[in-house]
Amino acid sequence: MTSPLVGFAFIAVCRGEQEGAGPVTTLKDPSAGRTDTPAADHPTIPSETTAPDGDGPIEGFALRAAGQLLGLTVQQPTVGVCVVVVDGELDALTTPLLEACLREQLAASPAHLILDLQPVSFLGSSGLNCLLQAREVAEQTTGTQLHLAGLVTRVVARPLQVTGLLAQFDTHPTLTEALASLAQARISNQQVDLLSVIGRLDDTGLTQLQRELQALLDTGTQNLVLDLARVTRCDHRLFDMLARTHHSLAARQGWMRLVGISPTVRNALDEATPSEVLLVDHASDWTNDLTD
Repeated sequence: MTSPLVGFAFIAVCRGEQEGAGPVTTLKDPSAGRTDTPAADHPTIPSETTAPDGDGPIEGFALRAAGQLLGLTVQQPTVGVCVVVVDGELDALTTPLLEACLREQLAASPAHLILDLQPVSFLGSSGLNCLLQAREVAEQTTGTQLHLAGLVTRVVARPLQVTGLLAQFDTHPTLTEALASLAQARISNQQVDLLSVIGRLDDTGLTQLQRELQALLDTGTQNLVLDLARVTRCDHRLFDMLARTHHSLAARQGWMRLVGISPTVRNALDEATPSEVLLVDHASDWTNDLTD
């Protein structure tokens, strides 16, 4: 169904059944921060030592220092799915923060726990051990499936490869692809088509996108997930096309959902009409109408 174009490509349709999704909540670690990558894991600091500022035991000082090196954001994009975004350095100093966060999330026994490691700037042996322990706890006690996302970066992928640990995890290049994979796996009572768009949505790209969308409509598509995470250029004409596609699907009692809305797409919303902005906002909210 797809035809390659210079600077523009499609990852063609995946079909399946989609089950209902639940509410979305987002929590953020207020101590998120980041510094330059260290050469090796920080050594463990003895507990009897006092903080340099004289405020108390080193544990408190170490936690404050770790909080400046590592940020953790917890998200629940859909029912049964928990995402922990890890931003910064994972070494002996900061790993306890991640361990505590994972213990808390695993205690809730989500069906899927995704660690988004793409923002990680350093992954040391302590971080690798933490990932292994989380996998074991998930498998042995909670029944949660652990997934690692963000392996597009060498900082994350290389340590897992050289230690032979890569094969022990379910991995995905990006968080968007991990979520799309879970959405496809959760399919149960509605037929869903997935269309991923990559590159420039200029005149040529928009023409090709229109052809792809029309081909899907002609083959009877009722429910469509459109992945826009890798769109590198677009303008307001995209939203007019999405609105027409949405109305066509709604006329046959179907729906359209958007995933991975890139900054490029969001910036182009400045030129969109209010109704088109509302359409994008609604279509990107997976809590809407997924069980209709």
